[in-house]
Amino acid sequence: MERPNHLQLQKKTAASRATSLAIVAAIHVVAILGLVAALNQGEIIEAMKDIQATVEAEKTPPKAPPPPPPDLIKPPPPVAIVPDFTVASAPPPAATVTTAPKPPPAPPPRPVASSDPLRPIARTRTLPPYPPISVRLNEAGTTLMEVQITTEGRVSECVVVKSSSSERLDTAACDHVQRVWRWQPPTFEGKPIAVKTRVQVTWDLKDAR
Repeated sequence: MERPNHLQLQKKTAASRATSLAIVAAIHVVAILGLVAALNQGEIIEAMKDIQATVEAEKTPPKAPPPPPPDLIKPPPPVAIVPDFTVASAPPPAATVTTAPKPPPAPPPRPVASSDPLRPIARTRTLPPYPPISVRLNEAGTTLMEVQITTEGRVSECVVVKSSSSERLDTAACDHVQRVWRWQPPTFEGKPIAVKTRVQVTWDLKDAR
């Protein structure tokens, strides 16, 4: 007696499912094992890197800093020893003072023996003009002068011996006497000689008007 077909189909289907489940379970197991192996391999690689870094760190120890340079002590500069010595200076030469001989004293003046004495020329004895400023300031007085008479009878030098208390009047008196006044010079042994004499000019405001 033969079994029905639907029972055979049910048996085949159940076997196929069991096989599929076994295959899926095997795939999962393989995947899990692969994942675990991959994780373990990553940890192993990291551990190897750490070991390599540790080995390299041990191989290259840090360099020690160089020692500081020794202090260079400069030798002291050489000291020049100068011997003490004294230079004896020669005494200065004695100064020789030579005094010039004094000139012989001048002989005393001989008295002038004139055959013709000094005489003023009257027409030249005019009064000097009164300075206008002295008139306004009411300046007056007498100017006494010593004059040098040349051999021509002219006045070559005039010196105020006594002032009229006004320098302006004294200057006007000397200028006028030198320019205008004349003398007949004295003679000695027939020759005219130069002499000095004193003259005066009286300044009166009445003569100014």
